[in-house]
Formats: sequence, structure tokens, C-alpha cells
Amino acid sequence: MIMEKLNEKKWISISLGNQFRLCRGRESKSTVIEGGRLPFVSAKKTDNGYRMFVEQTKTEINGNTITLNNNGDGGAGFGYYQPHKYTVDVNTTALIPLPNVSMNPFIGLFYVGCFSWMHEYFGNACTLSNKRAKISKIMIPVNDLGNPDYAYMEQYVKKIRNEMITKYKEYIVKRILKIGKEVTIEALISKEWDAFVIGNLFDVSRPFSRNKDAYDEGDIPFIASGALNNGVMKYCKPYDGEVLDKRCCITVSPVDGSSFYQPIDFLGRGGGGSSILMLRSKNLNEFNGQFIARMVRQTCSKYTYGHMGNKDSIKRERIMLPINDSGEPDYAYMEQYAKNMMLRKYEQYLTFLRGKE
Repeated sequence: MIMEKLNEKKWISISLGNQFRLCRGRESKSTVIEGGRLPFVSAKKTDNGYRMFVEQTKTEINGNTITLNNNGDGGAGFGYYQPHKYTVDVNTTALIPLPNVSMNPFIGLFYVGCFSWMHEYFGNACTLSNKRAKISKIMIPVNDLGNPDYAYMEQYVKKIRNEMITKYKEYIVKRILKIGKEVTIEALISKEWDAFVIGNLFDVSRPFSRNKDAYDEGDIPFIASGALNNGVMKYCKPYDGEVLDKRCCITVSPVDGSSFYQPIDFLGRGGGGSSILMLRSKNLNEFNGQFIARMVRQTCSKYTYGHMGNKDSIKRERIMLPINDSGEPDYAYMEQYAKNMMLRKYEQYLTFLRGKE
């Protein structure tokens, strides 16, 4: 049976209050104890809203429900399907399906997609209160009787999921073939290390002055001082004739020292005190670059908004690296170490995905 496309389905507008009971969070960081197994969901725009894991709290909500971010700069309006029992903070609302609403992981993920328009309209200046959320409307597909088509929602998400799993498995197999077989090397703890001045190993520079908000959506990563997703803030369309920052470098945030190897050409944030720094060397490649980026991050993690790094200060920083018999950075060792770690992780991914078949 051929599944209808989204634009072939009939849709209706329906308010959240007609689908869910809204339960505003009552917890804050001061009322929970960190270190347990219960997810503490907050108004984040990443990681399914998970802020940390906590001990048992006064408010627990069953899984197979949805959370909605009420406020936050960039996080307001995001929804997440929650498969497990959890608790929510005061900036988040749990959406408990009403008795007439079907819910499972696939339907929940479809609903979350239907909320996607909200984060464009709400933020710190316009919070998504429970009153606003209750009357906010989403579009959902319906069947021939005009009722929510839960079967279609479930099958659609399953189809997308299976396509993504197949695509990712193909990608992993190609990566394993490219990297080759694991090679036995000396353990990190047995390797001899030494300190090296960053300025003696790398050319340090800043990108041209750029602002991500000035770009339309595209397929070129915009790298800024973020601690997640390799520093990618969004994907942009470059201006006609614009010169991109070249790949095969390490980007460093002067705000918190977050460091990432950049495997493709990108647009770097420049022009301000918090614009990224770029480290370049002819000795860098895809594998040893990730090893070295970790060591740079370890050294530069002392940077903060009150004590930011800059082009001159990072040149003076020292990083620890494994060395060869000549006392120079052992780039071959670092490359193979990274390859071994990747191969092991890819095999874990494949095992996990096979279990989803």
C-alpha cells in the first residue's frame, strides 16, 4: 500500500487544550537533587530538553507524554516526546494526552513536529504561558471521518525512521571501509607526552566579520562560539562570490574554550570579541585533528565571559600531546588512536541499529 504524502492528506486545525491536559512544572534546580536516574526536563532547545538527571522529586510525570517549553531564548515553543518517567521545571509544561487521544512514540514524534511553528513566535519577550498554549492551534491529519488519523501519523514516522536508519547504516559501512581495520597501538597511559605552545604549532586567525542572522537558510555550516554540534549554529546560504573559511582546521571559542575539528568549508563568526579563533597546520587531518581539538579544549576550558581568550592569549597556551622518539608531536599515533576509537563506536552503532530492525 502506497502511503499518502503529507500534502495529499486532509488536515484540520485543533487547539492543544482539546488534545492535552496541561501540567506546568513546579521544580527548579534548587528543589531537586542531582545524581539520580530521573530526567529533569527544562526549556532547552536540544537534548530532548534534558538538563540533568535527579533523585526522586515531589513531581513525577509518566512517560508516553510530551513536554512543551514555555520560555527561553531560542527554546520557547519546542516540544519533545518523553518516553520515560520524568520531572519538569517551572519553565516547562507537560502535555498529558486526553482519554480520546492515542499516543505512542511514533504518534508523539509526529505531534512534536506539528508544534514546530511555535518556536518562531515565542521567546523571552513573549512567553508561551499555559493560557496561550491551551488555545494555540496545531494542524494534524485526519481520516475520511474527519477524526485525527493516528494510524497515518504512526506509519509516517515509522517510514521516516526506517529510511533514516537505512541511510545511517550505509554511511557507517562506508566510514568503516574508509578508515580501515583497527591497529594495535601503545596505550595512552604508556605513551610519553610533552607540552607544546599553540603558537608554535598553529597559525591562529579569526574569520571575517559575519553575523548568522544576516544569512538565509542554506547548506553551509555557520560556526560560532557554541559548545554543542561542532559549533554549528545554523546552516546558511553564502553571498554570491563569498569566500568560505577552509576546512581542516580547529575552531576555538574564546568564551568557554570549546574546540572542534572542522571537516568541511564553513562560515565562521567574526567581527566581535566572542568570534571564533581558527588553528591551522599542515600536519592536521580529519583524525589527529579531533584528538588535538580535545587537548585544546582541555587547556582553554578556563575561558569565560569574564575572562575571554583572544588571538594573542591562545598562542601562548600550552597543550599536552603524545610525542615520538624525536620529541615532536606524534601525529601518526594520534591519527591511529582516533581511528581506533571511531571504529569501535561505529561498531557499537551498527549493533544498536541492527537491534532496531
